[in-house]
Formats: sequence, structure tokens, C-alpha cells
Amino acid sequence: MNGINLAEIYIADLLGIFLMINVFLGGSWKLQKKQKEDKILLGMLFTIFMSCIADAVTFTVDGIPGNSFRNISYTANFILFLGNLFIGPLWLMMILKHIGGRIPRVQWWVITVVSSFGLLILFSNFFVPILFYVDAMNRYSRGEFFWINNVIEALFMVDSVIYYLWVRFRNGGLKFFPVMQFFLPVFVCVAVQNAWYGISTIWVGIAVGVTGMILALQNENIFIDKLTGLFNRYYLDKIVEEMSKRRGFVMMMLDLNDFKRINDTYGHSRGDEALVSMAEILRDSKGAYGTPIRYAGDEFVMLINSDQPGIAERYENCIRKNLELYNERSYKKYRLSVSIGSGYFNLRNNSVDDILEIIDKRMYEDKKRYYESNEHLDRRSRS
Repeated sequence: MNGINLAEIYIADLLGIFLMINVFLGGSWKLQKKQKEDKILLGMLFTIFMSCIADAVTFTVDGIPGNSFRNISYTANFILFLGNLFIGPLWLMMILKHIGGRIPRVQWWVITVVSSFGLLILFSNFFVPILFYVDAMNRYSRGEFFWINNVIEALFMVDSVIYYLWVRFRNGGLKFFPVMQFFLPVFVCVAVQNAWYGISTIWVGIAVGVTGMILALQNENIFIDKLTGLFNRYYLDKIVEEMSKRRGFVMMMLDLNDFKRINDTYGHSRGDEALVSMAEILRDSKGAYGTPIRYAGDEFVMLINSDQPGIAERYENCIRKNLELYNERSYKKYRLSVSIGSGYFNLRNNSVDDILEIIDKRMYEDKKRYYESNEHLDRRSRS
């Protein structure tokens, strides 16, 4: 164990363990109305926690003779390599879910194929030690293809950063996801440990990165509507300055039809359920350019950072199509529908208040057409 300082390794790994315990017990990994993202974050916490323990164990038993210590060493190193294979896909899935609202099919295939390849190599190491091996003196050594694991992890990291930058460029309103707070500590600590074997920095770096990311995500809550999990009106007010720098954008106002009737007939809990469902539909419809916002009550706004011809119509058609799919699959006693008003604007010619007034009028014109084609609805229940 020449060149290895166990006290320094224990301190680093204990720091990572305590960070993960504090984040878990503090509940800061629980995001508003984002249970799927919570599960991903919980998976990251568990992976880091177990890897920090395994990291300390590998250095502790390294070079101690005996079959028992050999088995412990092999198991702990296996957990470390497994942790490397898990943390990259979990991080990428977190980026995809939080920024895009879903994991695209292409990305699912990338995650599945690359992770499966990594797992195959790792399990093959039991028979042909190409990643690592433990010699007769129970000393750990890197295998000839040790770098494969790091390359796989790096691919997921690079994929996530490219996706983030791509969406930020196209979306324009994205401001909160702390990619660099996570990426930089991880990148530096991985580079340091790979350069100097005998020190332990990778997992404490990942623990610091994840903790910073979760704390930054908590700061996002001020801009999040507690019921639907969408951005709130405060977010819209905050990005006015950024919107003024764009050539132009589409703003869309959406209002649920018959929302008062849903509340009066089925109760306010069902009304809240309808709002949450509408928020999910908007997330599924937002694509690469859209930012859905709960404006007030049963009114929503969709900001679309694009000047493509017909983009507003395409978004409107997508939303209505997803509404129809929801109504077919939900088996609710009520049906969801919306009235929509939209337009292409820039803040050099219109103020935000002017824009909201224009699309609000267009939305109510659409609502008028809706009730004219549904005359059987009780006028007193209209909303």
C-alpha cells in the first residue's frame, strides 16, 4: 500500500457518505410534483453512498492476504465499477426528465445499449480480468481495458451537457438547471484520481456535485407552481428581460373549458386533478422550444422560442391531439378541452401586458366558438 494514506481516503469517503445522508434525511432531493425525478435523485444518492463505502473498503483490504479479504476486495471493486456504470445514465436521465419532461426514445436506446455493453464487460471481468484484477497478494491492479468504464461514464456526461446546451439554445427560457455545478467537480476529481492512483477523489467529487445540484434545484422552487409543478407567473415576470433580446417568440394563452362545472359537479379535488393533468399534457406537448407556465387559476401560458412559420398552429394541434389521447385513455367522468389564443410577438413592438391582452382576447374568441358548438352546456357552469 505504498503511497496510500488511509486516513485521507477515509476522510474523503466519509465526507461523501455524510453529504448523502444529510441530503437524504433533509428531504431536499424531493422536488415538487416530480416523483419520477425524485426516484432518479434517490438512485444517485444510493449509488454514491454505496460507492463511497466500497471505495474505503477497497483501500483498506488492499494487500492483506487471505481468501476472505480477496473476496471482499473483489466485491468492493465490482461495486465501484458498477457505481460508475450507474451514475452516468442516472445523471443523463435526470437532465432529460427535468429539462425535456421525458426521455426520448433515441436516448433510451443510447442508455440501454451503452449500459448493457458496460455491464457485459464488467461481468466478463470475473472470467477475463480486463478491467481490474486482484493478484495472489490481494493487491488491486487496473486491467488493460480499465479505461472503458471511464469512457462510458464520460459519454453519458458529454451527452447530457450537449443536450442541455442544445435545449438551452432552442428554448431560450431555461435558466435554472445547474449542469456545471455538477459537471465541474466530477470532471476535476475524476481527472485527479485517474492521474494519481492511491488517492480517492472521484466519489466525493460526485457527492459534492450532486449536493450542489440538489441545492440549486431547491432554489428553483420559488418559480414553480406547487399544484402542477409548472413554472409560475413569477417566472414569466422574471424572464421579460431575456425575452426582450429575442428576435421574436410565440406566446399562447390556454384556458380550460367547463372548469367551473368540473369543480361544481365532481368537487375541487377533481378540479385540481384536472389542472395537474393539463399540466402533464402541456409538458408532453412543449417539445424543444416550449416553456409551459401556470398563469392563474385554470389559465396557462406557453412560451415558444421560435419564429418558424406555422409554429403556433403546430403547437396548438399537438396540444389538442394530446388532449384527445388523454380523454380516450383516462376514463374520467369529464373531458378536458381548452380554448387557445396565440400570436407571434417581439418586445420591441409590444409590452408584455399588451401581448397578454391580445392573446387573452383571442383565447376568449376561441372559447366563444367552443360554446357555440356545445350549446347543450349550461351557461351558468361555463368558465
